[in-house]
Amino acid sequence: MDNPKVEANFVQPLPKNSSLANMAFESIREAIITGRIKPGERIGQVELAKQLGVSERTVREALTRLVAKGLAVHEPFKGVRVAVLPLDELREVYVMRALLEGRAMELAAGCITAAELQKMRDLLPLTVASSKSGSVENAQGKNREFHWIPIRAAGSRTLARVLEQLWEMMFAYELLYQNQDEVNISRDDFSQHKKLLEALDARDGKRAAQINTEHIFTTIAILLERFKAHELLE
Repeated sequence: MDNPKVEANFVQPLPKNSSLANMAFESIREAIITGRIKPGERIGQVELAKQLGVSERTVREALTRLVAKGLAVHEPFKGVRVAVLPLDELREVYVMRALLEGRAMELAAGCITAAELQKMRDLLPLTVASSKSGSVENAQGKNREFHWIPIRAAGSRTLARVLEQLWEMMFAYELLYQNQDEVNISRDDFSQHKKLLEALDARDGKRAAQINTEHIFTTIAILLERFKAHELLE
C-alpha cells in the first residue's frame, strides 16, 4: 500500500510550560490511536516539528518512543511510519485483549463501585452511532471509555498497563473503512454492552468475562473480513 506523509493539522501546538518531549509523544500517540494518522502513513519529522512548535530533536525522541511501543516502525533511509499489523498479528492482539480483559471484568465484578456502574449507564447510549458526520468516531470514543471503567476498577496496574498497549495497537483499525453497517454494528455492541453492565451490576464475574470475550471476538471477525475485502493487511 502507499505510505503518504502525514498531512498538516493532525496534531496541536504544545503549551510552552509543558515537558516538550513527553507532550510531543502524547500528541502524536493520540493522533495515531484515534486514526487521524492512519496505519501505514509516514510521519514527517520536519512537518510535525512545525505543527507542534518544537525542535526536530524533540520530535525524533517522541518517535523513538512510539517505535518502542510498537505504534510506529523505523525504515532505514525512509524514516518512520505508523505500524501496520498483518492480519495474523492483529488477530493475536485481539485474542490477548479478550483473555486479559476477561480477567479484568472478572476482578471488577467484585469491587466496581455504584458510581462507576452509573457512569457506565450514562455512557451506554452514547456508544451507539448514527448517520450523522463524526458520529462513528464519537461512539468509538465512548465505547473505549465504557470498557475502561471496569478495567480500571479491577485494581491491577499491571493488567491495565498491558491492556492499554493492546488497545493502542488496535483502536485505530476500528475506524478504518467505515460503511453503512456501522449503525447496525454499534446497535449490536449496545446489546452486548448492556449485558456486560448487567453482569457487573449483579457481581457475576464469570458472566461478565464471558460476555466481554464474545463481544471482542465478534468485533475482530467483522474487522478482519472488512480488511480482507479492502486488501489492507496481508
